[in-house]
Amino acid sequence: MLQVQDLSLEKDILPLFDYTISDHAAEVLRQTMLKVPDTLEEVYYRQSILQGFISNWAAIGDFSYQRLDVREVYTFLDDVATRRLVVEQNRLKATLKLYTSEEERYRLRAKAVQTVLLFHRLQTNYFSRLDLSAFPEKFQQQVKAISAFLQKLQLTANAYLIRENKFSVSALVKFSKVLAGLRVTEVHTFWESFSLFEAFWSMAKGVERHQLCFPVFSEGDFAMEDFYHPVLENPVKNSLYLHPQENVVLLTGPNMSGKSTLLRSVGLCVYLAHTGLGVPASRCELPFFDTIAIIINANDNLRSGYSHFMSEIQNLKAVVLEANAGKKCFAVFDEIFRGTNIDDALDITRTTVNGLTKYHNSYFFISTHLLQLKDNLVPDGIRKYNIACELEHGYPRFSYRLQEGWSDLKIGKILFEKEGLGQLLTEQ
Repeated sequence: MLQVQDLSLEKDILPLFDYTISDHAAEVLRQTMLKVPDTLEEVYYRQSILQGFISNWAAIGDFSYQRLDVREVYTFLDDVATRRLVVEQNRLKATLKLYTSEEERYRLRAKAVQTVLLFHRLQTNYFSRLDLSAFPEKFQQQVKAISAFLQKLQLTANAYLIRENKFSVSALVKFSKVLAGLRVTEVHTFWESFSLFEAFWSMAKGVERHQLCFPVFSEGDFAMEDFYHPVLENPVKNSLYLHPQENVVLLTGPNMSGKSTLLRSVGLCVYLAHTGLGVPASRCELPFFDTIAIIINANDNLRSGYSHFMSEIQNLKAVVLEANAGKKCFAVFDEIFRGTNIDDALDITRTTVNGLTKYHNSYFFISTHLLQLKDNLVPDGIRKYNIACELEHGYPRFSYRLQEGWSDLKIGKILFEKEGLGQLLTEQ
């Protein structure tokens, strides 16, 4: 089960990793980042690819090409392979055709030159300089397949002829024959591998640029040091350390103290870790979860007819059913049950928080404004945190620091009065 809409992945997070040039690579990147692998082995496989790119950064860090060149060469090779563009394979007929048709000669030569120079630059500047041993075996084979395809085009010899202005009709005919021999599957496989290569390069650049760390997966412990939300300009970094025996985090603090942002930060670290990417933290250790559910903005569901409160109930039920089935769950519930009256909210929140402590292979983060919960919880399994906030001269000062313990601070009335609403509403 994966419910992460509230992380705003496509709007906020994808741009942090998107340095792709082609539309095809951008789509591969999007699909990769929005799909969590089913197994821990696949997560580590993705990590090892990214680490391979990072270790090759001196050779590949400035990877680039002209977007228009790739788009036009892609179309040209696809047209040739699918025979939408017929390239004469008979040497004599091809030579006669090119000699007698200046338009045909100019058109084919322009496409051939564009193809050779683009691929020769990519092969010389990037692919030939890679230390393939830094990558996992399966990815090595994909990079080797890219190089093998490029070698078929005899790029070094043809690039030399082009630079020396010796790319004659005879050379053009010879190159055309090579193109005509390409199979459709061969061309499509090349572009798929090339786009995958670019997508992983783009993700590696995001990891490098934002100085993200690769997480370590363990059986039980949950630890994050100096974690933060990467879209914030000057984020406050926090740390937390949990064990399976304290698997429910209850977060308190007044409005505007940063509870929702902190929960998003933790949830984002967990999600990115499970995609194989680096996370915004200096250290991250966590279990491999079967279920990830981030419920920050539980609103009315008009399509299903659910109210805000019923949406909360359904979200919680889905997670509990997963936990009851033995799944390892990570779930975030921001201000749970705020959609019902305070008496019911207090009663069912107490039942929920206490009940979730029995799932020792899962972790649950819950924020609440129900201060009455403080003395109505089981003593074991719950870790109480709050976001520090102090009153200075009667006004709140927010530090956005996570600290252990319970917060009883109320600032709703203070903010109400600060905005002058009390006076406006009571004056005659």
